[in-house]
Amino acid sequence: MLEKIASISVIVILICMLFLNPKVNIIKILIKQLSVFKNAKNEKISVWDLVCFIVAPIVLAILLVFILGYDISNSVASVLTTVYAFVFTVLFGFAAVLVGKIDSKNELEKQVTEETFVSVLTSNILSLINAIASIILLNINEDSECVRNLVSAIIYSISFITIMLLLMITKRTFIIYCDCLLYTSPSPRDS
Repeated sequence: MLEKIASISVIVILICMLFLNPKVNIIKILIKQLSVFKNAKNEKISVWDLVCFIVAPIVLAILLVFILGYDISNSVASVLTTVYAFVFTVLFGFAAVLVGKIDSKNELEKQVTEETFVSVLTSNILSLINAIASIILLNINEDSECVRNLVSAIIYSISFITIMLLLMITKRTFIIYCDCLLYTSPSPRDS
């Protein structure tokens, strides 16, 4: 009983630290990420982007864990902790590189760079959350199948979302650094 109370307390404290502290306030970055999913033509959030970047990863994770039984083992969770720490470090460095491009005179380049910067920050946050979730999974008793499955599904979901964001960042980086693509129609934001 005491272990369950402590586990719940850890989760509540982590949520408060990450989402309620005004100096950290990652919610603003995550909300800004939603604006990246706006269609350049009509300025409305693309339903297709929401499906591909949020809904599909969650559904895929649920299918993998709860239907197919692919929960994350402790050995995989241990590797994921290292991988996400590495991804965080690389993305943090990349964010610093992008800052120099935000001052571009080309409005389209500036917009794509700013949106890419937001996606890099979002990926960083998700990497940190996944590293924490992997550490938590390592400490969940093997007998707690329901909790292990839930944390596994969270890790899978965040992993798939991060992969999608990294693919978008890769494409946008190509656009940013290849001037010939900046003047094409349709807008790179819609690609």
